[in-house]
Amino acid sequence: MSNATFVVSYALTSLSALSKRNCKTSRGCASMADLTPLFKPKSVALVGASSDTKKYGYWTAKSLIDNKFTGDLYLISKTAAADILGRKPYTSISDVPASIDLAIIGIAPKYILPVLQECADKGVKAVIVVSTGFGETGPEGKALEKEMLAIASKAGMRIMGPNCMGMFSAPASLNASIIDLDKGHMGLVLQSGNFGIDINFNAKKRGLGYSGWATIGNQIDLRFADFVEYLGQDEATRVVMMYMEGLRVSSVNDGRDFLEKARRTALNKPVAAIKIGRSAAGARAAVSHTGSLAGSEKVFDAALSQAGVIRVDSPNELLDVGEAFSRCKPAKGNRIAILTDGGGHGVMATDTAERFGLNALVLSDETQKKLRAILKPHCPVKNPVDLAGTPEADMWVFDRCAEVLLADPDVDGLVIVGLYGGYCDLSEEFRQLEMDVAKSLVERAAKSDKPVVMHSIYQPQCPDSLQYIMEHGFPVYGAIDAAMRAMGALVGYGARQERIRKELAAKPPQLPADRHARVRAIFDMARAQTRVNLVETEAREVLRAYGFTMPEYGLAKHADEAAKLFSKFGGSKVVMKIVSPDILHKTDAGGVCLNVASEEQARQAYDKLLGNARRYDALAEIYGVMVTPMLPGGIECIIGSSFDTTFGQTVMFGLGGIFVEVLKDVSFRVAPINVPEAEGMIREIKGSPLLEGVRGQKGANVAALAEAVSKLSHMVTELADVAEVDLNPVFATEDGVDIVDARIVLRPSNEM
Repeated sequence: MSNATFVVSYALTSLSALSKRNCKTSRGCASMADLTPLFKPKSVALVGASSDTKKYGYWTAKSLIDNKFTGDLYLISKTAAADILGRKPYTSISDVPASIDLAIIGIAPKYILPVLQECADKGVKAVIVVSTGFGETGPEGKALEKEMLAIASKAGMRIMGPNCMGMFSAPASLNASIIDLDKGHMGLVLQSGNFGIDINFNAKKRGLGYSGWATIGNQIDLRFADFVEYLGQDEATRVVMMYMEGLRVSSVNDGRDFLEKARRTALNKPVAAIKIGRSAAGARAAVSHTGSLAGSEKVFDAALSQAGVIRVDSPNELLDVGEAFSRCKPAKGNRIAILTDGGGHGVMATDTAERFGLNALVLSDETQKKLRAILKPHCPVKNPVDLAGTPEADMWVFDRCAEVLLADPDVDGLVIVGLYGGYCDLSEEFRQLEMDVAKSLVERAAKSDKPVVMHSIYQPQCPDSLQYIMEHGFPVYGAIDAAMRAMGALVGYGARQERIRKELAAKPPQLPADRHARVRAIFDMARAQTRVNLVETEAREVLRAYGFTMPEYGLAKHADEAAKLFSKFGGSKVVMKIVSPDILHKTDAGGVCLNVASEEQARQAYDKLLGNARRYDALAEIYGVMVTPMLPGGIECIIGSSFDTTFGQTVMFGLGGIFVEVLKDVSFRVAPINVPEAEGMIREIKGSPLLEGVRGQKGANVAALAEAVSKLSHMVTELADVAEVDLNPVFATEDGVDIVDARIVLRPSNEM
């Protein structure tokens, strides 16, 4: 085996080094300039334009014209009509007497290849194929996509789609879709056109719009990573949002490219996503829809979190977050004040706060004193601050209390909940008062460096005062949990950025210089024997080569040698295990003896283990019996790794026993990771408090655990051969980490 196959070039201290290799993939490597013809074209051709009002080609042409595209527009059609919507049609794109930046193609698949070749010959820079009937339909469609990509790649032309619903660009006033989209500050990238219609319906109700909007369909060329990177650097975009069914990956490099670009974008501006396909049935539906690979759901979720992406579960939740970042400043901390005109709403908001990582702290004595000077004696002021009927006598208490709360240095954000917007029903005077207070609240929020969000039961009715607040100030939500989710996202964004910065600043573990040669010898031997399963003695040597401290052991070939090894290890208790490449699950085969306490017991255990192994598998090749000291124990953990088809090598951590077997209480990351990210994944499992010590039991050295997780992640990133690693159990103690059992499985040679 060559060193190139064995080692995945170890400049890999972060995912950025991995993503650089993506530029060598067959589809090329997108850069910022690649998307300029899409989002800021100077000229556009619509291929498949029509004068028939019942056809897609008519609707798209009308959308381009009605939205007043700032560049030159050319309609390509075989129609016999003299004009389409008052514009001269051209028979082919070759007939256009000017250069074309972007071509939008809406024709049947059987005509696509000659039209793409014509675009390539014309020097078109990018094409959007909105037609369906390609890779999502099966093998023939996938073969057609390959031919399309070959034509485009040869010409340096980029493809968006196929099987998509077009795009929108606010800077160019370009609406290359059939959906009525408004300008705004959200950048939205989707795999589903129908979902685009769904979310836009609600966005319009909220007065929200887009800086950029793209349905990318089957992603045969341009993919999520390219759009996230572009929108991340677009000045008009305040938040990047995604609807994902999966990632289209030619190799794991594509998954890692997305992860790195999403992480880089999250350092610059917030990124939020819906990823469908949580269930097995949902994943199958996603694959059939756009031909995407759903991948492991747990790993995908971990990858989004690792990149700083906010994951939500519904279109409304995505809009809740998008609206917050479109209209608010991120919070600098998680301490919030709650201002309410109804006790029930205030209590509900306080209960909900914790779920979204918010701290409804008790306000300082000074702030409470200022609030008491404003409110009636019966009004609670500790937090939540309850106006308790005061607005009916004085609407301006909303504004004066907001002023006090926003001025409090211990408060990072303000949530107003309750009935604002409904006072206008009392009288014309109240209608005007409510509007005047709304204007003052908007002005006050604009001057503050803290976010303000509002909940109102009247939001669905959208009275004038709430309409003004939403259009000129901050978001208003119709449900308390939506308002708290929005504030939670505003709070969590800073924490996500800080976590990424710490991880990027951390140094990777130092690994032994001779590790490659030592491990290569082990892998070569296994490959020569056509094995993918390393025996435990081999797995221990691989780990030792990477700097893991492993317990002593010896391999006995007969009973007397087992007795000698017992004495060698100090005459204390030992563990004895059968070593065979054909017996993977040693316990099932009766291949483990614990608490062996004498030389005679060692001899007996040796004979017993061999007898059990022969009965389990008479043809099994037996290398011998491993003898190793019995360890005192600790908190039982599991550390592992597996190869994910979307992101490549991953690392996993969990507590052992019932926690992993029944509760599935484990965390994942895409490898490699450094100690800060490893500590985060350890602390995010539900059972992590056990590591601190409970009911008088000693805690574990979490720092040592994090170092082990990080080291394993760097090891598997280097070793392209490795499919799985299972260190189970690992005893975590006050002093460090003891690896009790190790299993390593290689990838089959035909997958390398």
